[in-house]
Amino acid sequence: MQSGGTSMGASEWRRHGTMLLPCTLGIMLCSVPNYSLGVLIRPLEQEFGWTRAEISSGPFIIALIALIGGPLVGMAMDRFGARRIALPGVLCFCAALALLSMASQDIRTWWLLWIVVGMTAMAVIPSIWTFAINSFFDANRGKALAIALSGTGIGAFLMPPLTNLLVEDYGWRGAYLGLALILGMLCLPLTFFLFRSAADVHRVSQAASKSNLMPAKLAGMTAQQGFRTPKFYNLAAVTVIFSTAICGLTANQTPILIAQGLNPANAAAVAGLMGIGSIIGRLAGGILLDRWDAKKVAAISVLTPCINVGLLLAFPGSVEVAMIATLVLGLAIGTELDAVAYLAARHFGLRRLGLLYGTINGLMLFANGLAPMLANYVYDVARSYHPYMWAVIPAFFLTAVMFLMMGSYPTHASPEDAVSGAGDNGRATG
Repeated sequence: MQSGGTSMGASEWRRHGTMLLPCTLGIMLCSVPNYSLGVLIRPLEQEFGWTRAEISSGPFIIALIALIGGPLVGMAMDRFGARRIALPGVLCFCAALALLSMASQDIRTWWLLWIVVGMTAMAVIPSIWTFAINSFFDANRGKALAIALSGTGIGAFLMPPLTNLLVEDYGWRGAYLGLALILGMLCLPLTFFLFRSAADVHRVSQAASKSNLMPAKLAGMTAQQGFRTPKFYNLAAVTVIFSTAICGLTANQTPILIAQGLNPANAAAVAGLMGIGSIIGRLAGGILLDRWDAKKVAAISVLTPCINVGLLLAFPGSVEVAMIATLVLGLAIGTELDAVAYLAARHFGLRRLGLLYGTINGLMLFANGLAPMLANYVYDVARSYHPYMWAVIPAFFLTAVMFLMMGSYPTHASPEDAVSGAGDNGRATG
């Protein structure tokens, strides 16, 4: 039995391993607005005199669009596959990122440009890339998700210092143009040549055979069943609460460190260590997700940001402590998103995973956009990030409890089994 599982796992890597490269870079791409904005806040504040909350309203616009866009993209993936969305999405998103360089003194131009970014961002959101991974990987699903979702860690590591370098050499407008050009040249060719999902393959085989049967591997809950189960709402709620708490820290790590007494260059460099921690957390978490109960892995991971907050509050101005704290913060963001994607696939199955996880992903993106603006509003009022940092600690403990409430994985029936009466979508395993 073990040798069969090992053989299947090796086959997954051999047949689909190259797809992880565009998935990793695609996930890095969609993290760019948040991880670059922390560096750009000060030059935008100095040039236009906008408040930090106003500047951070850009990602919040993406968040509002994601509430509707996430489920719609999920439905489109279930119907058309992920490739037909991701390929034009990469091109359009990079172009929209470049357009941010055209912002003027009128804050309404900033908002309008972010609407364009938000609309194009829906075509590169994480659920697109994880949808493809979930459809091809089973025995190694946790590790495959961990590798691809390390893209956010790569973004967290590279974007602050790269953006700071571009700002120093070309100004904030040149930084947006440079980021768009570099990322487009990296992501577009790899997406074109290597990226696809099982739904894409199935769509082609259907056209060739004129068959209307779904493959057995796309077993799972229908959309109606998924939206009825309390586990969907628990997973959605825990995602929103944790994302709101954590993203106020991650997106503002550079200004938080500056407020703690570090100079901008050091703050950007230290903030980049968050990416290293994220990569370590993702890879370690991916191994644990395949070997241990995912809800317990998630519960432990969402408590680790408390260490970051405690260290920064206790030792302000220390570069060494800031480095440790930032690495620890990266460990948390390196595991939680993997766990949510993993739990969604295990609890809901693959049949309508695009819609179900796409809805959760849209809510997560909403929280991701709300959190930086909320944290910066607190800063504008209190002239300190400390009230926000204290407030997120109870949220982390609450999400740990909510993850533990997810329960056991159900056994999913394929569409054919559902017709014949075999299988049971409600039967729990493990």
